[in-house]
Amino acid sequence: MLEIIETLEKPVHKEQNMHGKIQKVFRQMFENTCQAIEQLDGKKFIEQPWTRDKKSIWISGESSDDTVYVDRVLHGGNVFEKIGVNYVAIKGEMPSGMSFQKSGALATGAADQVTGDKATPYFATGTSFVIHPHNPMAPIAHVNYRFFQLGDGTQPGYWWFGGGADLTPAYLFEEDAVHFHKAHKEVCDRHDPSYYPRFKKGCDEYFHISHRGESRGIGGIFFDHLNDRTVEELLSFVTDCTEAFVPAYIPLVERRKDMAFTEENKYWQCIVRGRYVEFILTSDRGARFGLASGMVNVQSVFNCMPPVADWKYDDQPTLGTQEAMLREVLKTPREWL
Repeated sequence: MLEIIETLEKPVHKEQNMHGKIQKVFRQMFENTCQAIEQLDGKKFIEQPWTRDKKSIWISGESSDDTVYVDRVLHGGNVFEKIGVNYVAIKGEMPSGMSFQKSGALATGAADQVTGDKATPYFATGTSFVIHPHNPMAPIAHVNYRFFQLGDGTQPGYWWFGGGADLTPAYLFEEDAVHFHKAHKEVCDRHDPSYYPRFKKGCDEYFHISHRGESRGIGGIFFDHLNDRTVEELLSFVTDCTEAFVPAYIPLVERRKDMAFTEENKYWQCIVRGRYVEFILTSDRGARFGLASGMVNVQSVFNCMPPVADWKYDDQPTLGTQEAMLREVLKTPREWL
């Protein structure tokens, strides 16, 4: 069982165990989602725990007092070609001289006063999944929810929740898009009717491959630096989001996993995966920040990569095909509901 690390001396809330409650939500998603995937696939995840040595270098090993850091990978399953999973709950000090504002570590409006020669304590916890099915008719899925606190969390913008869930299909089935978006809209509407349109727009904008002029996929929800309510209120919302992913996604895979496909379909899936790689390497804020800060193991960052991807010079699909239809949808985000 993964342990819950101790809270900081001055948490964001008067209740000393708030960090523990947040960790528990993310850990439960980590375990429950892995269990649902294993039940569908029939193959077990391989688990790799990490810890830090005396020089703060990531090494294989069990959790320490300050760090719970676990990667899981499922490779070559019956349904899924590769799945990269991570759960983390860590506290430490951000490197001195790092500009948190520019890195995206702080919420909008937070004063960037923690750069220079002084290291700053932080607490971070979260879980993430990137799922690559075998069958090109089943969509790639990404889900990530996280919490970050800088210092004691008392300054404006120095704690926040972030995350979301989105789909990247190689072949578009409108009923799948509607199902996925509807599941997340229902969660959002229970907490604030403005959330879904706001976070759907945020997803479309964030997962945009600017050098291609197209979206990475058909969206979902995405929010970052969310701290405009109490920690308890936002944790309730994020908890519901974590519980929505399995019923939003797994039924789509069940529908598509046994559909017939051709070598051409598989090749197109690899082209779509290539776009996925491009986004991670050029545009993903979390990957850049994790690598720059040293907070994230490099193995975890690249665990999300697809097992096989492809690029073809001037890979324009033939007009009137399913592939061409998908490309057009990715150029202009749609309202699915």
